[in-house]
Formats: sequence, C-alpha cells, structure tokens
Amino acid sequence: MIDVDKLEDFIKKIRIGGDPTLWVVFAGLAAISLLVIYSSTASMAYRLLDGNTLYFIGKQASILIVCFAIVVIVHMINYQWYAKLASIGYVISLLCMLATFFIGVNLNDATRWLSIPGTSMTFQPSDLMRVTLVLILARRLALRQKDIAKMELLPKLSYITGKNKDYSKFKEVLLKNTLPLLGPVILSCGLIFPSNLSTSAITFVSCLIMLYLGRVRIRELARLLALAAIFVVFSFSVMKALDIGRVDTWINRLTSFLPFIEADVESGDELQKEQARIAVSTGGFFGKGPGQSTQRANLPHSYSDFAYAFIVEEYGLLGAIICLGLYLWLFYRAILIFTLCGTAFPSLLVLGLSLMVVIQALVNMSVSVGLGPVTGQTLPIISLGGSSLFFTSLALGMIMGISRQVKENTIDTPRAESILK
Repeated sequence: MIDVDKLEDFIKKIRIGGDPTLWVVFAGLAAISLLVIYSSTASMAYRLLDGNTLYFIGKQASILIVCFAIVVIVHMINYQWYAKLASIGYVISLLCMLATFFIGVNLNDATRWLSIPGTSMTFQPSDLMRVTLVLILARRLALRQKDIAKMELLPKLSYITGKNKDYSKFKEVLLKNTLPLLGPVILSCGLIFPSNLSTSAITFVSCLIMLYLGRVRIRELARLLALAAIFVVFSFSVMKALDIGRVDTWINRLTSFLPFIEADVESGDELQKEQARIAVSTGGFFGKGPGQSTQRANLPHSYSDFAYAFIVEEYGLLGAIICLGLYLWLFYRAILIFTLCGTAFPSLLVLGLSLMVVIQALVNMSVSVGLGPVTGQTLPIISLGGSSLFFTSLALGMIMGISRQVKENTIDTPRAESILK
C-alpha cells in the first residue's frame, strides 16, 4: 500500500525552480505538439487503428508527461554531478553508437536505432551521444581556461615536416589539447556521419561555437574547419566509390536544392518538398484553422519532419512566428543564464545544450519552408515523440537546473544581478 502521508511530504519537498520563462517555453511547445499531433494523425489513426483517432495524441501526451517528470527531476540535480558523470555517460553513448553498426535497426534505409530489449521500442544512440558530448566538451574546455587563449588546438605539420623538426612539441599538443578536446567531437561526428549527415553537421557546428565561446583562437578554429572540409570530401568520395552508406541520397538532396544544378531527384524527397510548399503557401496569415488542413493526407511526415509546414498551414504566419519565437526565446534565456554563470563549465554547458536544440529546430523549419535541402530532422518537443524528445527534455532539465542554482546563488558568484525572475 502507498503511504499517502509520505507521498504528500515528498510532493511538498519538490521545488519547481529555475527560469520561469523556460518553463513557459516548454509548456508552449508541448501544447503546440498536442495540437499538431492530433490534427496531423487523426485521419491516419482512423484508417489504421479501426477509428481510434486518439491513439497518437494519447501516446504523445503520455510521453510529454514523462518528459515533464524528467525535466523536474533533472533540474533538481546539482550541476557538479554532470561533470562527474560526463566521461561515464560518453562511454555508454559511444558503446551504443558502435552497437548500431552491428545490431542496429534499419528504418527508411538508415541504421540509426537500437531496440530496447523486452519491448517493441527503439531509440537513437546519437541523441544520447550529443548530450554527453556537450557535457564532456564543456568540462574539458573549462579545465583549460587559464591557457586556452594561447593554446594550439591542432599540432602544426611543420613540427614533423619542417627543417627544424620538433617531435616532442607535436606530441605534446596532440596529447594535451587535440585528443582531449577534439577527440570526442571528431569521434562522435564521425560515428554519426555515415547514417545521419545532418545530425553530424548540427553536432559539429554546435561544438564549433562552444569552442569559439570557450575562447579558442579563431585561427585554430579555421584550421579545424579546413580539416573538417577535407574529411567530408574524402568520406564522400570513398563512400561514393564503394557505393556504401547514403551518399547518393545526400548528393541528390543537396543538388536538388541548388537551382543551377540538374539532379536525379528522388521522387520521395521531391514529393515532400512539393507538398510542404503547398501547405506553406495556402496557410495565409491566420491559417486554415485547427483540424482544417487539406494537406495532412498528402504531406509525408507532417507529424515529424515537416511539422513546421503543417503548423504554417493550420495556424498561418502568426502560428509560424509564435513557434519560431518560442525557440528563439529559449535561446535568449539560455544566453542570459550563460552570462550570469561565474565559471566556465555551467556557462558552456547551458550554451552547448541550447545550441543543439535550437539549431535542430531552425534546420527543420528551413527545410519545411524550402530554405534548405531535406534532412529528416524533427522539430524538438513538437514532433511525434521518441528518444529525441526524451533527451531534449534531459538537456532542458540541465539548463533549468543551472538557472535554478544561479537564482539561488548556489552555483557560483553571478557576474550581474539576477534577471531570471
């Protein structure tokens, strides 16, 4: 039997703290999610599930309740535990990513998922890896803040090829700087790359911005960008020559987006883009209204990859602006938290986690309105739930936890008066 008195005491001890604005943003995105999921899946559920039009919205509502619990629990954890668990979490995510190459589930010609034993559910290890990568990169950048403004990120080739060779210096830079900082980034992006180019790119860009705001010199970042470009070109060439991976899909999607290149476009991608354009163009300023979409039967993945196009159709430009504003509001509040943290680790952690969420949202929106090639990225929190929603909630919980400690002055000495009211 449940002891009611103890349960009431436990509930009273739970303090919902942190930045109130972030809670409003989370609630707003969750509300939009329920509206989109019900309207976009009702007819599909009616056809496939014997008239049960509430199936998918019920599933999404259940997931969002669990996600709310995740945010509440995580935001009560002291941020210093994140630093302690960063390495362990990253190793676990690395093992899961490696497992996808051998026992991964193939869906839509991509092997990105692992089955959860004893259930019919799957999850994407890349979602876990992105969160743990931000943790470990923020921690290692924070430990090098005293010397980072003068630090070499990559060893110079002249150390081993020039007239005045200095092998010891090459080894020192490689072991002290390159491998600890760039090793996890290169390894993570490299493992994600074969099955999910867009996620790999978002992860790399987020880490690049973290390195920049972590005070790594611009010329070092320029060298890193050059190395990354060489890696991408080489990988594309090898994959194309050996006919492995999804390189043909990527090339077709990219070339079909460029108006001056005639490409062999996949019919599925072209259909998605065309139907998304119709949805966006017919939305008007106020939209057709909730449940009045005429494109839900024609627009593939209107509940996930093209959720933003569906929002524009039913809620118009006004709904599109509100949705975009919520993500930008989230990022703005994260920047405020970033500036109020007195030490590097929580600052960089908040920044990195918010970048992962917001950049993914902007990529999804760009694709939906025809400003980018098809990527398969979902709209964070809004799209039909899965592992992405769970790990996004984990990231938001960490951000809210740090904002809570800033407000309570238990994290460090803020640089300015708290404005998280």
